[in-house]
Amino acid sequence: MSNFNLLCEPIKNGIVTKLGWRNLTPVQELSFPEIINGKNAIILAPTAGGKTEAAFLPVLNVVYSEKLEPISVIYVSPIKALLNNQEERLKKLSSFIYSDVFKWHGDVESSEKRKFYKNPSQILMITPESLEVILMSQKVDKKELFKNIRFIVIDEIHAFADSERGIHLMAVVERIQSFSKFDIQRIGLSATVGNPHEILKWMQGSSTREGIVINPPKEKKPKKIEIKYVDETKDDFQKEIAKRIFGKKALFFSNSRTAAEELKLLIEGSGIDCHVHHSSINKYFREIAEEKFKLGNNTAIIATSTLELGIDIGDLDIVLQLDSPNSVSSFLQRLGRTGRRENSIAHFVFFPTNKEKLVLSIAILNLAIRGWVEDVFLVKKAYDILFQQILAITLSTLGTDLESIYKLFKNVYSFSEITQEDFMSLVKYMLENKYLMFERGKIYIDAETEKRFGGRNFITLYSSFDTNKEFTVKYKNRPIGSLERWFVNALGDNFQFVLAGRCWQTDKIDYNRYIIHVTEAEYARPPKWMSEGGFISFELAQEYLNVLTSNEEFHFLNKTELDLLNEIRYEERSFGLEKGKIIIEENKDDYIFYTYAGNRVNYTLATALSLINGFYDIVGVNWKGFKLRCRDKEFKINLDSILEEMNKIRTNPNYFDKEKIKKLIERVPDIVTSKFQRYLPQGLRRKQLFDYIYDIEKTKEFVKENQIKMLRIYY
Repeated sequence: MSNFNLLCEPIKNGIVTKLGWRNLTPVQELSFPEIINGKNAIILAPTAGGKTEAAFLPVLNVVYSEKLEPISVIYVSPIKALLNNQEERLKKLSSFIYSDVFKWHGDVESSEKRKFYKNPSQILMITPESLEVILMSQKVDKKELFKNIRFIVIDEIHAFADSERGIHLMAVVERIQSFSKFDIQRIGLSATVGNPHEILKWMQGSSTREGIVINPPKEKKPKKIEIKYVDETKDDFQKEIAKRIFGKKALFFSNSRTAAEELKLLIEGSGIDCHVHHSSINKYFREIAEEKFKLGNNTAIIATSTLELGIDIGDLDIVLQLDSPNSVSSFLQRLGRTGRRENSIAHFVFFPTNKEKLVLSIAILNLAIRGWVEDVFLVKKAYDILFQQILAITLSTLGTDLESIYKLFKNVYSFSEITQEDFMSLVKYMLENKYLMFERGKIYIDAETEKRFGGRNFITLYSSFDTNKEFTVKYKNRPIGSLERWFVNALGDNFQFVLAGRCWQTDKIDYNRYIIHVTEAEYARPPKWMSEGGFISFELAQEYLNVLTSNEEFHFLNKTELDLLNEIRYEERSFGLEKGKIIIEENKDDYIFYTYAGNRVNYTLATALSLINGFYDIVGVNWKGFKLRCRDKEFKINLDSILEEMNKIRTNPNYFDKEKIKKLIERVPDIVTSKFQRYLPQGLRRKQLFDYIYDIEKTKEFVKENQIKMLRIYY
């Protein structure tokens, strides 16, 4: 019997009359009883798999049956666009029980927010940053506002979990929990990930409710996946694209905003209605692109990761990818955008433009076929967000005691390995540097916090992530999008560029207000934006090596791509590449290591080996390998020393002892990964980066299972 019958009559009636459903999806059948029974849940399903209804219909059932008073439900989204996209959907669902919804983000008028405070809705749709605004406000009675919170539903939780925004959100949830009379039931909606049970633990926090991962069997729908190698400088690239998308609705992903703009210029001469969608394009134009796409049938949107999340742009016929994403999870998320209609086929095309991307596309597809997907990386020593939260709580309470802060946060997963000693060390540092002052047993905001964060009501403390200062581009005084400051400063006052798929000429640049006024131009090149390629996992890097060293003729490759792959294999084998071997190439001044072990293992191994000799520098660490170079040629270590150290890692289970860990921490590259990291004392900053950069266990396993193969370059 269907779990439809677990729902109250108003909701059952709404499903039949307003949604017109004849049956529930598998994820809904599995979710309804668990949520109604009060469990915290991670719900896994692809985009458009019915996750939202799987969560909200049983939530609304509890709201109705238990006669909960508002606000009883908080729905959290990672981006404003997703809030806007889901608003109508949640309003329709909540209307089944005559309930209401309020959407809160930075674009909502203050007058509407004031009305909400006086007469709260049953469901609050919001971003983490806006929740922080409410919590930090001294004008809001948080105990009254949040006392009835019974549910928190977190959409796209996988996107939160591996970022500082997710850590911030979990800290905010614990602060809201301190005001609620309920043990808040937590529900996370997620795409497929490798470690859903760990994400459940990350979400649980202080909740004592039983938790469950709801992961319905994957529907075996037909898929058509192509890998088409192209030279993006030749006309046949345009023809290959047009051949696949003409007369269809297509979503084309690129890994950068620059590439997205270049693709728009390439495609637009093919008779296809084409739009660009990325974070530097004004919201108005992104929304126009989304609406035109929904209505069109010979149209394409070229997007970065802005459309990887669950924003509804209607049914798709095909998804294309320039080069390849950096993870299996990203590929699966993008693949899930197509093939949703009944009797339709999911169609995905990789367009690798170089040999590396061809092999990476094959490796990603191999892992996906085998059902493997990356774990979400979860931090346990987030000193930077702890720093922010100490200031936020101190501001919101006009002074608080340290014990209550430590007690509040000890259940936050991302603070779980921060000892009380480290907590007090951070507080002492904040007192010494005048971020805080201590009087009569309480801490208060001090001068340095006022100086660094006090502008516009401490607005920079609301958000856990940094944004680059950008110039707003305006045409006829209407915002088009934005350009990063470094790019504008590099080109001066007079230049052309492409933005939102159109060519522009600078007319006037207002450097004080960061505004560029433009006129239309006939020709221009896309601008450059700074972007970081994500880490490649150990497993994906190893699969890349498997592809190169095997003789398998993959059934999904056409003859052209298979012939090219075999050429690449021949070249690599001629060089000496072998599965199960770590190649060390000895040159005059350095050693080059070819490992194919992913970024984190390579950072760990390279740093450990650099400790042999103080004159050695690590150069060019990436997911394929690294280089050890000697600053003073007289002190170049011999190969035997390297081999001996590798053998110690292989045979000594205690190689990475406390002393070695201490040295690795001291050698952590001082890279900026988050907004508040720069305000930490050096010791804590390095401890946090240690977890991000290194992977001790995987490194030991890798060295133990692989032999050394030497190559010597003679002069």
